[in-house]
Amino acid sequence: MPGLLALLAAALLALLGARRAAPPGAWWPLKRWVLGCLLLFHGACRQRAAGGAPAEPRRPRPLRPDPHALDSVYFTGFAETNKTFVIARLAKRPNGTCEMWLFLRVDGIGEFEHPQHPNMMVSDESEEIWSGGGLTIEYLEPQSRWRISFDGLLRKGAYRQRWSEEEGELVPVKFSFHWENFTEVFNFSVDSHPSTFARAFAQEPWTIEFFQRVKKQREQHFRHEQWGQSVGEIEIKNHEKTELSLKGVRSHSYGIRDWSEIYRYVMILAHFEDGTAAHLTVINMPATTTNLAVGYVFFPDGRKAGIEWSNASLAEMADDGVIKDEYGVSFTAGGKYFDVSAALDKEACPVVYNGLTGRGVFHECIADFQLNGSTQGWGLVEFYYRDEAAQLVPNLQLGSKAEGPNRSSWSPVTDGSPP
Repeated sequence: MPGLLALLAAALLALLGARRAAPPGAWWPLKRWVLGCLLLFHGACRQRAAGGAPAEPRRPRPLRPDPHALDSVYFTGFAETNKTFVIARLAKRPNGTCEMWLFLRVDGIGEFEHPQHPNMMVSDESEEIWSGGGLTIEYLEPQSRWRISFDGLLRKGAYRQRWSEEEGELVPVKFSFHWENFTEVFNFSVDSHPSTFARAFAQEPWTIEFFQRVKKQREQHFRHEQWGQSVGEIEIKNHEKTELSLKGVRSHSYGIRDWSEIYRYVMILAHFEDGTAAHLTVINMPATTTNLAVGYVFFPDGRKAGIEWSNASLAEMADDGVIKDEYGVSFTAGGKYFDVSAALDKEACPVVYNGLTGRGVFHECIADFQLNGSTQGWGLVEFYYRDEAAQLVPNLQLGSKAEGPNRSSWSPVTDGSPP
């Protein structure tokens, strides 16, 4: 079954006399229709096969013997009643390394980020759980409950947009959240709507090598997501403990991820007050798709549907590297039309550099959303740019600056006001 798409596509190429590269516009309607049928059939077979698949393992998967292997877990959480949010990510990489993101804002106290940032590389501190840089993510119950915790120093103040040797104001911070799902899992390999891939692939020149690259990508990287609620407390020096309840996404990505294969992407993650949750990614991977729009919607009643169509285009979303204050996209899913607008919080758009060479930049922009002009939502818009010009962090090394002082020296104030 894994080779079915490539085999049938090869037959179609021979039928069309297009064993050489066909221009992107040639045979576009026929290409899209044929691919849609093939992907629909292929997806149905994968869904049946996935029905008996084993549950998500309780511990990180063994990494594949590849320099680009990873096992990544990513959580977002938004208070929805104020400006508080938490973003945490750990991705195991080969040779005892780990990609780590940690950004948060506590309303009335301030913005915080890991002192390693904008570098994201730290040492992997455990084989049993995801742990690095003082951040720990543990799997408690299959596809249901997780624990996210941190104990160390965070840098307080405006999020840094570029590397600096200045450490800034480092503040002891401790938090622990229990995350529990309120949606089922969306599996991108199984649940995505075939029309999005058919439309994207039909725009590309077709060769046998093209379909071989598509097949390889689909077999080496996997991702699934679900939405849930994090409940816990955070303790910041000179402030009382604060109890938080946050709603956001859990994303688990594993397999092989070579960031050099991705030129650009924009990802929208939003949860709305009526219970709707949505993900839309528009991505340019030059070897296979230069404008693929893929994602899903969870409806308030719990149903899920892959996005079928979107007007989102990378050419109109900060293609020049200048991120605007507002963006709007439309898409369809589950037979319904969605119009989503995002107002970015320019004071909450932290940056991380990709990998030890720094040849890529992530912008994690917090945003307020509107669904169909009336329903309020919360989430983020993530922009990724590949940058091959130069190493962005001089003499970048693995490290963790998050170790904090003895907590017995803490002296929390009683009014909870900022220092």
